[in-house]
Amino acid sequence: MEKKKLGNFCPESFVILGFPDDLGVKNVNGRAGAKDGPQSFLEAFLKLNGKSPIQKKMLSPVMVSMGQQLEKNYQESVSEVIRVRSQVVSSPAPLVVVGGGHDYAYPWIQGIVKAAKKGKRVGCLNIDAHFDLRAYDPVMTSGSPFRRLVEEKWLDPKRLIEFGIQEHCNVAELWDYARKKGIKTYPFESLRNGKAVAEFKKALAYLKTRCDEVMLSVDLDAMSFAFCPGVSAPQAEGFTASELFQMVEIAGADKKVTSLGWFELSPSLDLHNYTARLAAQATWHFLARKFQC
Repeated sequence: MEKKKLGNFCPESFVILGFPDDLGVKNVNGRAGAKDGPQSFLEAFLKLNGKSPIQKKMLSPVMVSMGQQLEKNYQESVSEVIRVRSQVVSSPAPLVVVGGGHDYAYPWIQGIVKAAKKGKRVGCLNIDAHFDLRAYDPVMTSGSPFRRLVEEKWLDPKRLIEFGIQEHCNVAELWDYARKKGIKTYPFESLRNGKAVAEFKKALAYLKTRCDEVMLSVDLDAMSFAFCPGVSAPQAEGFTASELFQMVEIAGADKKVTSLGWFELSPSLDLHNYTARLAAQATWHFLARKFQC
């Protein structure tokens, strides 16, 4: 892929970085389609025309060139994260990443850690129906990124929060692994009845005391199927659009949250672009708070 300059940088700029690959989804026998997620997201985002000139702050989008070898794709993705961060270093200058399978949280966070100053503490708040703590041997899957990040010591498990995890789609071994590693977990059942937003605010506050920089990762299967049909593993129950918008607005207003990731957007499984439009609109609200528009 040609390494282009991102464009004229100003203190209030952001970059969209796409990971158009779903090999990891296929490796876990999931429904394919997420490789087209970044383009679908970008098209939906560029159609937004709100009262704040968010699009004018966008530098040239970057789509990582992908092949058929997953580990090489990760290496290229790490390099692109580092390159983008080296060109956009002032705060606030958020990086919005779009997958692709959720396995791309692995090169995203690895790249952020590598690009960070020595000693900087990086954490992640993962909004998800699944832990994504599956084993990555013999093959990496979209259900494996956080286990690999923890085992390879890119991410301290005590700086990882799993938010919205659902009991019916996570085996006992994953709950045990999270407990043994000290990963703070918010089961979805504890977030019902209007508690999600307030608990998210508490979770972010907890993580901020342990981190200098926070990544907000959103696997779109954390949402109810009614709002996000275009994912590999849709859930009958999940967060509402309103809850998601409020959560990303809280994150956007926080200086320690420097990057937002969307994963598992699958246009071929979507209905009337509901899922792409939700992610795009939520990003607009995140950035509006980040730039205090």
